[in-house]
Amino acid sequence: MMDRIRTLIVDDEKPARRRLAELLGREQDIAITGEARDGREAVDLIRAQPPDLMFLDIQMPDLDGFAVLAALEPEQQPVTVFVTAYDRYAIQAFEARAVDYLLKPFSDQRFEGALRRACQFLRSRRAGDLQGAGPIVEERANESKGGFLERFVLKAAGRVTFLGVEDVDWIEASGVYVNLHVGQRSHLYRSSLAHLLQRLDPQRFVRVHRSLAVNTTRIRELQPRSHGDYTVVLKDGTELVMSRGFRPQFEHWLRQPL
Repeated sequence: MMDRIRTLIVDDEKPARRRLAELLGREQDIAITGEARDGREAVDLIRAQPPDLMFLDIQMPDLDGFAVLAALEPEQQPVTVFVTAYDRYAIQAFEARAVDYLLKPFSDQRFEGALRRACQFLRSRRAGDLQGAGPIVEERANESKGGFLERFVLKAAGRVTFLGVEDVDWIEASGVYVNLHVGQRSHLYRSSLAHLLQRLDPQRFVRVHRSLAVNTTRIRELQPRSHGDYTVVLKDGTELVMSRGFRPQFEHWLRQPL
């Protein structure tokens, strides 16, 4: 029990709790310490027997998932995976420092990916690795004098890799994470796209779609599409769609002095 990851399930729907318990029960490294039927019960359980990990529903009567975390002291907050039927809370989940965001209904494979990410994050934090400090701390440690990020700190398989911002070709949103595309490879980084772009030089990266941003030094040409959209062609041949809604933002970048 001491070596296993103590895990709490919080959901006001019994079938949802049962499914999470079934999936977690397959994992030898997980010990389910309790199930809470609402937010207030969750807070009481956390204070009485602090878990390492929590799968937390967002929409619950009286006290929702965000209010549960707000009711706890920072040192009491377990590593959290939000579980919800609504995608509109993704940015708020990132701001609450969730490690993942499961949308109901989710597949076994999607759950396993979220659990694996949460366990890796928890073990990194226990070991005092850079990634365990959280993305905000990492970003501030790697800012340029102008306040923009100069590099990303990536951790995988026990190795810490430093990736220069200038090496990233384009960025793709993936829930509370982004994929940093570098040539034929991609790296998962914990940040929402909107938050990350606030930390990047706007002359270097510009958003072309609600889920895409591009390194402006990698753009080779723009090809017109229908309905005011464009295809952004990168120097390596990658094609990204610029949606009409982000065209003014791109044109603003074009008007900036070199």
